[in-house]
Amino acid sequence: MPFQFNVGDHSSPIWKYTSFNSSQYSKLKWARNKLFKMVKNNPGCNAYFRTLPKGRSLSDMINDSSIWVNYGPTISPLHGEIHVPSGEIAVGDRAFKMGRWMVLATIIHEFAHHNGAPITGGDTRAEEAVYHCGLGSAKEYYDGVDDPNTPYDPNVGG
Repeated sequence: MPFQFNVGDHSSPIWKYTSFNSSQYSKLKWARNKLFKMVKNNPGCNAYFRTLPKGRSLSDMINDSSIWVNYGPTISPLHGEIHVPSGEIAVGDRAFKMGRWMVLATIIHEFAHHNGAPITGGDTRAEEAVYHCGLGSAKEYYDGVDDPNTPYDPNVGG
């Protein structure tokens, strides 16, 4: 069974994480479907995830039913976050306001943290996962200049 979105069937141990509301479902469903297509059609995405400290592929992670993705209504200005001890992930309003591609990028970024990419010290490996999964341009990646037309931002660390 794949990772799970909290649609009211999960009580997160993190007090500020809650269930998604019905207006968010279409973006979540689209992001889940896109993730499954991504791991099937972009081998570089799985390969990159295997280089992270815990060594799991993105395929392994999206097929792990113990991973819960929740709504984080109070995490702004962040797009998402992970509670490291529990592994619970949250996606916030900022990602939803920016659209389904940013929701997808946020989930990928937080999965990279779940797979061991550091959350502090300006480490860019979690955001680099977004690039390696096809959501950024090579020019952004190599020049380090953000293109606002993609969800990848080479300046995001942690």
